Amino acid sequence: MPLKDILVHVDNSRNGEARIEYAAQLATAHDAHLSGLYVSSPAANADGGGGRSAGLPSLDFGGRSFQEYEKKASEMQALHKEHASLAADAARQKFTERVATGGVTNEWSAVEGTMMDALTHNARFCDVAVVGQPGAGSARRFGETVSDHLILSVGHPVLVVPALDEGFSVGKRIMIAWDRSPLATRAIHNSRPFMRNADSVHVLAINLALETHDGKPGSGIIDHLARHGIEATGLHVDDTSSSVADIILDQAKKLDIDLIIMGAYGQSRLRERILGGNTYQLLNNSPVPMLLSH
Repeated sequence: MPLKDILVHVDNSRNGEARIEYAAQLATAHDAHLSGLYVSSPAANADGGGGRSAGLPSLDFGGRSFQEYEKKASEMQALHKEHASLAADAARQKFTERVATGGVTNEWSAVEGTMMDALTHNARFCDVAVVGQPGAGSARRFGETVSDHLILSVGHPVLVVPALDEGFSVGKRIMIAWDRSPLATRAIHNSRPFMRNADSVHVLAINLALETHDGKPGSGIIDHLARHGIEATGLHVDDTSSSVADIILDQAKKLDIDLIIMGAYGQSRLRERILGGNTYQLLNNSPVPMLLSH
């Protein structure tokens, strides 16, 4: 099935413009519809989150009456809404300026709510969701990031885009992380539309036992892809001294890969978070966009 519906999360972060550009190029390559989504957080409640109960006397907060406190809270809400509106307008301008030059059918939505809920809801109605990378320095707690939540919740691939330099390519040199697991198999089936547009596809097998029918790791999936008209090259690495994540990134650098395809969260999220699993490491540190399926 071809890609026909792409969602991109638009914001004003450092890599936001690269993400829009990436999604727009992807939409152009696949003749797909592109939806831009901006999410703003709701303003704090007027009571400042304190939850004052009805009937309680007005209290003095640092010498001010409660009425003064409520007035200040209301002013802060108004300021929040003003800033949120300006931020949404700036994000929309970036999106509309880019799609106006590419002839991509598109639509724009700006919603208010929690980031995870809004993105998860809207991501269910597309073929792939394009989101930003949490980043190596993110203050990320277990299960907290948008990318984690989407990968585990929406039921289709999530494309995580890091900060990229100008002139990047989109899915021309693909590498698949292959370990014969159900997650890796699902990732390949979900990503065939991407592979059909690629100039090269490499299937990376790390410390994988030889196939029984012809003695080549990864050859079974390579044959399967060939029957779908996708020519792939096998790459086998035996290295028990390095982490799988480090090997994947090292091979991606050597081959000038511009898209990594893999299954995500083969271990539980808690185990990944505590022990530093491959998905967790790659999500935070990969300089290469990743198409992840769970």
